[in-house]
Amino acid sequence: MFNDRKQKQTGKFVLPAVGALTLAMAVTFGYATVAQAQMQASITKPALRTEYKSSGSISLDNSIDWNNGNRKISVSLRDSDLKQTLRMIADKAGLNIIFHSSVGGTITLDLVNVTLNDAFKMIMQASDLSFFIDKGTLVVMTKEASLSSDIGKQNMMTIPVKYADSSKVAEFLNSNVFSTNRPGLSNNKIVVTNPVTNELIIFGTQNDYKMAQKIVSKLDVAPKTISYRVNHTTPKEMATLICQSLFPNATMGGATTGKTGGSSASSGASATGGSATGGASSLGSGSSGSSSGSSLGSSSSSGSSGSSSNSSKDIALGEGKVACMIKGDVSANSLKSLSGTSLTVTYFPQKGTINITGGSDSQAEMIKDFIKANDKKQPQAYVEMQIVELSENGSKDFQNTWTLLTPFFSGRFDGNSGLTPYNNGSQSAPIFFTGGPFNTVTGSTSSVDGNGNTTTSDVVTEYFRYHGKNTVAWTVNYLIKNGKGRLLANPKVMVTNGKESVIDLTSDYIKTTDEEILTSGLGTSAAGVSRTYELGEDSGISVHLTPFISPDGYVTLNLSPNYATIKEQVMSPSSSGKGNIIAATLLQRRNLELSNIRIKDGETLVLGGLIQEEERKSVAKLPILGDIPYIGSLFRSTTTSNTKNELVIMITPHIIKDTEDVASESENL
Repeated sequence: MFNDRKQKQTGKFVLPAVGALTLAMAVTFGYATVAQAQMQASITKPALRTEYKSSGSISLDNSIDWNNGNRKISVSLRDSDLKQTLRMIADKAGLNIIFHSSVGGTITLDLVNVTLNDAFKMIMQASDLSFFIDKGTLVVMTKEASLSSDIGKQNMMTIPVKYADSSKVAEFLNSNVFSTNRPGLSNNKIVVTNPVTNELIIFGTQNDYKMAQKIVSKLDVAPKTISYRVNHTTPKEMATLICQSLFPNATMGGATTGKTGGSSASSGASATGGSATGGASSLGSGSSGSSSGSSLGSSSSSGSSGSSSNSSKDIALGEGKVACMIKGDVSANSLKSLSGTSLTVTYFPQKGTINITGGSDSQAEMIKDFIKANDKKQPQAYVEMQIVELSENGSKDFQNTWTLLTPFFSGRFDGNSGLTPYNNGSQSAPIFFTGGPFNTVTGSTSSVDGNGNTTTSDVVTEYFRYHGKNTVAWTVNYLIKNGKGRLLANPKVMVTNGKESVIDLTSDYIKTTDEEILTSGLGTSAAGVSRTYELGEDSGISVHLTPFISPDGYVTLNLSPNYATIKEQVMSPSSSGKGNIIAATLLQRRNLELSNIRIKDGETLVLGGLIQEEERKSVAKLPILGDIPYIGSLFRSTTTSNTKNELVIMITPHIIKDTEDVASESENL
């Protein structure tokens, strides 16, 4: 009884101990599980590579439709006669067999558990043989013999091509499938086209026809045409950016598409999703009879994609232009690509859309993401400019004029002409030592009458001797001039981020003048003068500015103000002898090149200090008398002039914010 009670007590202690141990193990296992889960969660799993889905494959080893073709066989031969081996296989397949005279030789093989079809193909390839089956009869010949044989060209069959260019498809089949010594297929170029109906014409066997059908079904697929609407940039800029950024090796195009192209049927899908329509321009030059759905408006019977050159610079309604084309033609040994354009980027300026014709779904998605990321609203600013030129000039003119009248000498001195003989208008009074007045011929003039006759007359100058009272006269001329001027230009312009704007306030002027003397029909006399004027266009103010508008409310400007005025015009005598002509025009320029000028929205930047100052002083005097101290000033003439110009430029930008921008800033706050 004691033992029984002890056992019961022991059982009472054992059960709690076992429960506690179980609980401890559960807790420990739980912590371990949590720790393992945390450890696994802390390990970053590598991104799995995207699996590319195959669009399907076509076996170019022609399947042989004969009895027991899938029957498994095992065979081992050593230097066995090739004809006997092929005869055995034909017998197993229940076919008649004919050997060309070129077939011969032996073969060694060990095949275990392979189908009758595979065994036959491997023997044909190893022996460099060609074959075809016609009405239960197997015809075997060497590759060289098949090139000159017409046995397999007994049938003419046609395959219609809907979208692709049949000539490009025929070239692809002849280069890559036929004439390549593939078992069961013709070893000659057997595919031609009917361009009127865009069909393939096969001169071969039924196996050739079936293989061509399989390949055409893969290649003759209508490419997609997706239209994206561009909202904040021009279609031309976006299309060019797509071509240069995503397809740098593309051929840049400038062709003009048809005005009624099928691209207009895509209903202008936005950049977040394009609509797809049929088209044929990416394969060759398009289907001959399918004009609907072609992205470039194909409508001609020769399969043209609808692109045509446009000599006019005007943009017609619905007219589009090709930005670039991708041509992925590649050759690998004897293999050639299917010729044609794989992807075409076209833009329509008036519709504001970009069309993508051809290409893969991944390329279309890439272009859509690119447009979405780059078709952003460009910030604009309103720039006020004030260009002020302040000019100040002054002059002081002090002139002394002496006049001396005597019977022996009559003359005049001033600061401009110096010492000159006295002249009363029509007569001149030189220095007389003896004698009296006289006349002399100093030149001649000629004139042409209405009959073309030239008359020459002398120019006579009269010299007289003064007989009045002896006279000495002194005249003083003292003049002070002051002037102030102000030239103001106040242009206001709307500028776009990153785009250059030009303010042109210039005027035309005559730079040079050329003369040509015209002669009469007899060439003996002058009939007139022809003058040709060269015009300049840069006199005045012009400003080139490119803004960069930042989100923080600042405008950074690249500024190039140019200011030019006419300083002097150089004159030369006219060829006609009458007057002067402009030989050259000299400009006075003040140009600036300013980069990265940062101005806060609404504040004004003042550019000054462009000062030009000029001072001149000229002195004319009588020799000896003008150098005498104090009284020498009476025999001197002095002219002093001073000119000062200053150019001031004031710039005030105002960033334009529309309702959407203000709402966006409020949401961010």
